[in-house]
Amino acid sequence: MSLKNKLIYSLVLMILGLMLAIHFQSSSEQEVRETRDMWEIRQQLQNEQNNQQLLQNELNELKIVQAQYESTSEQDQIQALNESISLLEEKAGLTDIVDSGVLIELIPNYNEQTEDLAFPELTPELLNRLINELNSYGANHIAINDERLTNLTAIRNIGDQTYMNQRPLPDLPLTIKIASDDPDRLLSYMEVSQSRDEFAMHNILFELEKTDNVKIPAYDGELNLQYVEVIEDDKAGGS
Repeated sequence: MSLKNKLIYSLVLMILGLMLAIHFQSSSEQEVRETRDMWEIRQQLQNEQNNQQLLQNELNELKIVQAQYESTSEQDQIQALNESISLLEEKAGLTDIVDSGVLIELIPNYNEQTEDLAFPELTPELLNRLINELNSYGANHIAINDERLTNLTAIRNIGDQTYMNQRPLPDLPLTIKIASDDPDRLLSYMEVSQSRDEFAMHNILFELEKTDNVKIPAYDGELNLQYVEVIEDDKAGGS
Protein backbone atom coordinates (compact mmCIF):
# COMPACT_ATOMS: atom_id res chain seq x y z
CA MET A 1 0.00 0.00 0.00
CA SER A 2 1.34 3.44 -0.92
CA LEU A 3 2.38 5.99 1.69
CA LYS A 4 -0.56 8.26 0.79
CA ASN A 5 -3.04 5.42 1.23
CA LYS A 6 -1.45 4.56 4.57
CA LEU A 7 -1.88 8.15 5.70
CA ILE A 8 -5.50 8.23 4.54
CA TYR A 9 -6.44 5.03 6.34
CA SER A 10 -4.51 6.13 9.43
CA LEU A 11 -6.54 9.34 9.53
CA VAL A 12 -9.76 7.37 9.14
CA LEU A 13 -8.80 5.18 12.08
CA MET A 14 -7.86 8.27 14.08
CA ILE A 15 -11.30 9.80 13.42
CA LEU A 16 -13.00 6.61 14.59
CA GLY A 17 -10.76 6.46 17.65
CA LEU A 18 -11.52 10.09 18.47
CA MET A 19 -15.27 9.51 18.29
CA LEU A 20 -14.99 6.46 20.52
CA ALA A 21 -12.74 8.29 22.97
CA ILE A 22 -15.16 11.23 23.16
CA HIS A 23 -18.09 8.88 23.80
CA PHE A 24 -16.45 6.73 26.47
CA GLN A 25 -14.63 9.56 28.23
CA SER A 26 -17.89 11.50 28.35
CA SER A 27 -19.59 8.49 29.92
CA SER A 28 -16.78 8.10 32.48
CA GLU A 29 -17.13 11.73 33.58
CA GLN A 30 -20.65 11.14 34.90
CA GLU A 31 -20.80 10.77 38.66
CA VAL A 32 -22.52 7.68 40.09
CA ARG A 33 -24.77 8.35 43.07
CA GLU A 34 -25.66 5.83 45.74
CA THR A 35 -29.32 6.84 45.82
CA ARG A 36 -31.32 7.82 42.76
CA ASP A 37 -34.98 8.61 42.36
CA MET A 38 -37.10 7.20 39.55
CA TRP A 39 -36.72 10.37 37.49
CA GLU A 40 -32.95 10.04 37.53
CA ILE A 41 -33.08 6.33 36.65
CA ARG A 42 -35.39 6.91 33.70
CA GLN A 43 -33.29 9.88 32.58
CA GLN A 44 -30.06 7.89 32.78
CA LEU A 45 -31.60 5.03 30.80
CA GLN A 46 -32.80 7.43 28.13
CA ASN A 47 -29.39 9.12 28.01
CA GLU A 48 -27.61 5.80 27.53
CA GLN A 49 -30.03 4.84 24.76
CA ASN A 50 -29.41 8.20 23.08
CA ASN A 51 -25.64 7.80 23.43
CA GLN A 52 -25.81 4.32 21.93
CA GLN A 53 -27.85 5.58 18.99
CA LEU A 54 -25.48 8.51 18.43
CA LEU A 55 -22.49 6.22 18.47
CA GLN A 56 -24.17 3.85 16.03
CA ASN A 57 -24.96 6.76 13.71
CA GLU A 58 -21.34 7.88 13.82
CA LEU A 59 -20.12 4.36 13.05
CA ASN A 60 -22.54 4.18 10.12
CA GLU A 61 -21.19 7.48 8.80
CA LEU A 62 -17.64 6.18 9.01
CA LYS A 63 -18.63 3.04 7.12
CA ILE A 64 -20.01 5.25 4.36
CA VAL A 65 -16.77 7.23 4.30
CA GLN A 66 -14.77 4.02 4.16
CA ALA A 67 -16.86 2.82 1.21
CA GLN A 68 -16.16 6.13 -0.55
CA TYR A 69 -12.42 5.67 -0.02
CA GLU A 70 -12.49 2.19 -1.49
CA SER A 71 -14.54 3.10 -4.57
CA THR A 72 -13.17 6.50 -5.61
CA SER A 73 -9.97 8.04 -6.83
CA GLU A 74 -7.23 9.29 -4.53
CA GLN A 75 -8.28 12.92 -5.07
CA ASP A 76 -11.88 12.08 -4.14
CA GLN A 77 -10.63 10.18 -1.11
CA ILE A 78 -8.78 13.25 0.13
CA GLN A 79 -11.87 15.41 -0.41
CA ALA A 80 -14.06 12.95 1.50
CA LEU A 81 -11.49 12.88 4.29
CA ASN A 82 -11.47 16.68 4.55
CA GLU A 83 -15.26 16.67 4.74
CA SER A 84 -15.11 14.08 7.52
CA ILE A 85 -12.62 16.17 9.46
CA SER A 86 -14.84 19.26 9.13
CA LEU A 87 -17.85 17.28 10.36
CA LEU A 88 -15.85 15.91 13.27
CA GLU A 89 -14.70 19.41 14.25
CA GLU A 90 -18.32 20.57 14.27
CA LYS A 91 -19.43 17.63 16.42
CA ALA A 92 -16.54 18.21 18.80
CA GLY A 93 -17.62 21.84 19.28
CA LEU A 94 -14.57 23.37 17.61
CA THR A 95 -16.51 25.58 15.18
CA ASP A 96 -18.82 28.56 15.62
CA ILE A 97 -22.49 27.80 15.04
CA VAL A 98 -25.17 30.21 13.80
CA ASP A 99 -28.56 28.54 13.54
CA SER A 100 -32.17 28.61 14.68
CA GLY A 101 -32.76 27.64 18.27
CA VAL A 102 -33.97 28.58 21.74
CA LEU A 103 -32.68 30.91 24.45
CA ILE A 104 -33.22 30.07 28.12
CA GLU A 105 -32.73 32.78 30.73
CA LEU A 106 -32.18 31.36 34.20
CA ILE A 107 -33.38 34.06 36.58
CA PRO A 108 -33.18 33.99 40.40
CA ASN A 109 -36.55 34.21 42.10
CA TYR A 110 -35.12 36.20 44.96
CA ASN A 111 -36.32 39.04 47.14
CA GLU A 112 -33.69 40.74 49.29
CA GLN A 113 -36.41 41.71 51.76
CA THR A 114 -36.88 38.05 52.65
CA GLU A 115 -34.00 37.42 55.01
CA ASP A 116 -34.54 33.66 55.37
CA LEU A 117 -34.36 33.05 51.60
CA ALA A 118 -30.84 32.33 50.36
CA PHE A 119 -29.78 33.48 46.91
CA PRO A 120 -30.61 30.65 44.44
CA GLU A 121 -27.70 28.42 43.47
CA LEU A 122 -27.28 26.67 40.14
CA THR A 123 -25.83 23.30 41.13
CA PRO A 124 -24.08 20.85 38.77
CA GLU A 125 -26.91 18.37 39.37
CA LEU A 126 -29.58 20.83 38.21
CA LEU A 127 -27.54 21.93 35.22
CA ASN A 128 -26.80 18.36 34.10
CA ARG A 129 -30.50 17.46 34.36
CA LEU A 130 -31.38 20.41 32.16
CA ILE A 131 -28.69 19.52 29.60
CA ASN A 132 -29.90 15.92 29.48
CA GLU A 133 -33.44 17.08 28.75
CA LEU A 134 -32.27 19.51 26.08
CA ASN A 135 -30.35 16.73 24.36
CA SER A 136 -33.37 14.46 24.56
CA TYR A 137 -35.60 17.11 22.99
CA GLY A 138 -33.42 17.85 19.97
CA ALA A 139 -30.59 20.18 21.00
CA ASN A 140 -27.67 20.04 18.55
CA HIS A 141 -25.30 22.56 20.17
CA ILE A 142 -25.39 24.22 23.60
CA ALA A 143 -23.53 27.13 25.21
CA ILE A 144 -23.95 28.37 28.78
CA ASN A 145 -22.99 32.02 29.11
CA ASP A 146 -21.03 31.54 25.87
CA GLU A 147 -19.15 28.57 27.37
CA ARG A 148 -19.45 25.82 24.74
CA LEU A 149 -20.69 22.44 25.87
CA THR A 150 -18.79 19.51 24.31
CA ASN A 151 -18.89 15.75 24.83
CA LEU A 152 -15.83 16.14 27.05
CA THR A 153 -17.26 18.96 29.16
CA ALA A 154 -17.24 18.28 32.90
CA ILE A 155 -19.69 20.17 35.12
CA ARG A 156 -18.80 19.81 38.77
CA ASN A 157 -18.75 21.64 42.06
CA ILE A 158 -15.42 22.99 43.30
CA GLY A 159 -15.61 24.60 46.69
CA ASP A 160 -18.93 26.40 46.69
CA GLN A 161 -19.02 27.21 42.96
CA THR A 162 -20.11 25.37 39.83
CA TYR A 163 -17.38 24.89 37.22
CA MET A 164 -17.81 24.12 33.52
CA ASN A 165 -14.83 23.31 31.28
CA GLN A 166 -12.68 23.96 34.36
CA ARG A 167 -13.96 27.54 34.52
CA PRO A 168 -16.30 28.98 37.17
CA LEU A 169 -19.79 29.93 36.04
CA PRO A 170 -20.98 33.34 37.27
CA ASP A 171 -23.96 33.76 39.56
CA LEU A 172 -27.47 33.94 38.17
CA PRO A 173 -28.87 35.18 35.86
CA LEU A 174 -27.40 32.99 33.12
CA THR A 175 -28.23 32.59 29.44
CA ILE A 176 -28.31 29.17 27.81
CA LYS A 177 -28.15 29.10 24.01
CA ILE A 178 -29.40 26.03 22.16
CA ALA A 179 -29.22 25.37 18.42
CA SER A 180 -31.82 22.92 17.12
CA ASP A 181 -33.21 21.65 13.83
CA ASP A 182 -36.72 21.99 15.30
CA PRO A 183 -36.79 24.91 17.75
CA ASP A 184 -40.60 24.89 17.91
CA ARG A 185 -40.60 21.32 19.21
CA LEU A 186 -37.79 22.09 21.65
CA LEU A 187 -39.59 25.16 22.95
CA SER A 188 -42.85 23.26 23.43
CA TYR A 189 -41.12 20.51 25.41
CA MET A 190 -39.19 22.93 27.62
CA GLU A 191 -42.31 24.89 28.50
CA VAL A 192 -43.66 21.82 30.30
CA SER A 193 -40.38 20.09 31.13
CA GLN A 194 -39.61 18.47 34.45
CA SER A 195 -36.41 20.52 34.65
CA ARG A 196 -38.45 23.70 34.69
CA ASP A 197 -40.35 22.42 37.72
CA GLU A 198 -37.13 21.29 39.38
CA PHE A 199 -35.56 24.72 38.90
CA ALA A 200 -38.69 26.43 40.25
CA MET A 201 -38.38 24.35 43.42
CA HIS A 202 -34.89 25.84 43.81
CA ASN A 203 -36.19 29.37 43.19
CA ILE A 204 -34.82 29.61 39.65
CA LEU A 205 -37.19 30.73 36.90
CA PHE A 206 -37.09 29.98 33.16
CA GLU A 207 -37.65 32.60 30.48
CA LEU A 208 -37.88 30.89 27.08
CA GLU A 209 -37.49 32.50 23.69
CA LYS A 210 -37.34 31.08 20.19
CA THR A 211 -34.79 32.66 17.87
CA ASP A 212 -33.82 32.27 14.22
CA ASN A 213 -30.27 33.43 14.80
CA VAL A 214 -28.66 31.90 17.85
CA LYS A 215 -24.86 32.29 17.92
CA ILE A 216 -22.91 29.59 19.74
CA PRO A 217 -19.14 30.12 20.00
CA ALA A 218 -16.59 27.40 19.42
CA TYR A 219 -14.91 25.68 22.35
CA ASP A 220 -11.66 27.56 22.97
CA GLY A 221 -9.91 25.08 25.24
CA GLU A 222 -7.80 22.03 24.44
CA LEU A 223 -9.35 18.62 23.90
CA ASN A 224 -7.69 15.85 25.87
CA LEU A 225 -6.82 13.20 23.28
CA GLN A 226 -4.14 11.34 25.23
CA TYR A 227 -5.88 7.99 24.67
CA VAL A 228 -6.20 8.44 20.90
CA GLU A 229 -3.42 7.07 18.75
CA VAL A 230 -3.00 6.21 15.09
CA ILE A 231 -2.43 2.53 14.29
CA GLU A 232 -0.91 1.71 10.95
CA ASP A 233 -2.24 -1.54 9.58
CA ASP A 234 -1.17 -2.84 6.19
CA LYS A 235 -4.32 -4.99 6.14
CA ALA A 236 -6.55 -1.87 6.15
CA GLY A 237 -6.51 -1.66 2.36
CA GLY A 238 -5.01 -3.01 -0.79
CA SER A 239 -1.36 -2.71 -1.70
